[in-house]
Amino acid sequence: MTRLRPSALGLRRGRAYARDCLGYLGIAAAMVPLGVVVSRRITDPAVLRPVVTAASALPPVLAACWAARAESGPHAATWGKRRESLQVAARVPGEPPGPGGISFRRALLRSTVKIAIPWQLGHTVALGAAWGDFDTRAPATLAAAVLTYPLLGAMIGSVVLSPGLGLHDRLAATRVLDAS
Repeated sequence: MTRLRPSALGLRRGRAYARDCLGYLGIAAAMVPLGVVVSRRITDPAVLRPVVTAASALPPVLAACWAARAESGPHAATWGKRRESLQVAARVPGEPPGPGGISFRRALLRSTVKIAIPWQLGHTVALGAAWGDFDTRAPATLAAAVLTYPLLGAMIGSVVLSPGLGLHDRLAATRVLDAS
């Protein structure tokens, strides 16, 4: 029987991402005061729900932009990747690189798939649960719930168990290299 073992690169990438998530947590925490003010000022649920849903997209978008800027910058790595001596590189020959090896556009695609989409799917499920959407079987909440965990499993598994090409790397034509 074949045993699946995590690759050394995959484990380093996991540690790097965990470090980066601490910064993303800071973005989310910074939004709490805004949430408190909004929830106290807007009392009509028909108005509050779309406002909260839109506001919930801000942290994932900001985190994806932050990561894209770092990965297309001079270090070609986020803070967590730098601590693990990793860099992001293009898998497409002849692409005009950004200062660090990949363009901001490619880095943003990578970060959107890796950070913003899963995070916002999670927000959709959490907000839907708070609004009672599971009781009413709201299609958007149920679809997000069905998609979230398999997507996360595929993303994590593809990084840890494959030769270092996560789903986000495959879609953005990037790879993560040992920079040490």
